[in-house]
Amino acid sequence: MSPSTPPARPRLAAHVLARRHLVGEDERVILHDVRTGQLLQLGAREWVLLSAADGTRDVEGIVIAAAREGAHARVPAAQAFFAELHAAGLLGEDDAGEDAARCGSTAPAALTAPAALTTPAALTTPAALTAPAMHALDPGERDPRERPLEVLPDFSLHCDGSGSCCRIYASILFDPEEAARARALRPDVLSGGARHERAFTPERGTWPCAASVVAMRDGGCAYLEGEGRCSLHARGGPDAKPLGCRTFPTSFVDDGESVRVSVAVECACVLASVGRPGGVPLLDPRILARRDLDERIDIARLPERAQVAPGATAARAEVVAWSRRLAAAAPPPDVAAGLFSLAVALESEGLTGGAIARFERPDPLDPAALGPWLAALHGRAARRAREDAAWRSERDLARRATAWIADATLALSEPDLLGALLLSPVRAPDRERFYLRAALHGHRLIGALPLSLALRDRAVRLVVARALPAVVAGPGADDPACAEPIAIVEAALRGHGLDAYAADVAAAG
Repeated sequence: MSPSTPPARPRLAAHVLARRHLVGEDERVILHDVRTGQLLQLGAREWVLLSAADGTRDVEGIVIAAAREGAHARVPAAQAFFAELHAAGLLGEDDAGEDAARCGSTAPAALTAPAALTTPAALTTPAALTAPAMHALDPGERDPRERPLEVLPDFSLHCDGSGSCCRIYASILFDPEEAARARALRPDVLSGGARHERAFTPERGTWPCAASVVAMRDGGCAYLEGEGRCSLHARGGPDAKPLGCRTFPTSFVDDGESVRVSVAVECACVLASVGRPGGVPLLDPRILARRDLDERIDIARLPERAQVAPGATAARAEVVAWSRRLAAAAPPPDVAAGLFSLAVALESEGLTGGAIARFERPDPLDPAALGPWLAALHGRAARRAREDAAWRSERDLARRATAWIADATLALSEPDLLGALLLSPVRAPDRERFYLRAALHGHRLIGALPLSLALRDRAVRLVVARALPAVVAGPGADDPACAEPIAIVEAALRGHGLDAYAADVAAAG
């Protein structure tokens, strides 16, 4: 077959995510190529045609199958449609092995698994919540199932039920049993009671997967009630929700000594719970060791060696011990300044130097040092805001959040405004201190970026969150999610690929 010739039996490639969105009553399907970031919008008829392309039919067979679903097309028009998809690199053939590897083995353990419609860097499994990559077990190592669970202390969750976490992510995954239960409880949602494909699309491609992604209405899960409440929870209790929704915002990371159980600061409820007793614990107190956890929960594991600074690594045990010392240190008056000063000290002194003292008594933030980071984040956010405006609903929280971040970073490109913000008192220092505490406990600073760059990244996020209230205006300004700007920034950066801006800065040198 010539590279320019479409497959005889076409199918959507496994590296393409298809997500159904309803904007009001207007249905559209967005294809996202995770390799290139390319987006393509389809209408309902085109999606029926494409979903019939499962790799077993030629174009004539696809046209017949689509016609049975009410989507009529002539063969020449269908051939031209698939030729266009092929030219864009969106079709696959004989890649069932790739599909099986990506889709077939385990059920999803995440609320936000592939962050669809984002850059490839945002493609993550949610239970890990972008924690470090898994690492093979050393043959002489103690069975990790025996490791104790170390839960973030002095925190319990008060959920206000507003559903903001169900409205800002690009994908919410259901395994087959969870999807069937949801359709049985709410058969009226998108007429999906007897038709799985009306309410769900495959996690990847058009090949059957172990995970399906629920359709989104105005950016929120289709199963949300009008008041933002989960109708599955309302009708079937908490166990009626998919596992990822039940465990969110809890994260699990095995650091070789214990499994750290922490929280992702990506929902307003998390920060609103700070200092409030009497909430729901992150984990049932009867669950004491890794073996007690649901086997479907994705537990990430720190690598044997972690990047501390560009070109410098340290053993996992050293980094874990250093992280514990930092968590026990006195918080600085300005957490963002402390993180930036700590990054500079790590690059000059390493883990064994006096870096933590620099964290406790930091230098003031330097607008010139922040500039490249803010500019890179603005570039990512502005591009995404333009893309979102072409197809997302104006009521879509993800669209609004990305636009707010683009506006905030643009405002901070003015040196006088940035300088004034940095000199202003921090409005919610307790929120920033908790944000850092949760990140340290959950090892969320140890990942793809060197630790020193991850510290700068987090400082920048806090600065942007401080600026966000000044740009949030108009429709959506009264959204409950706006009460906690840090959570908006965190969810948008991880859930929609904006966090790749840090890699842009690193690549630029």
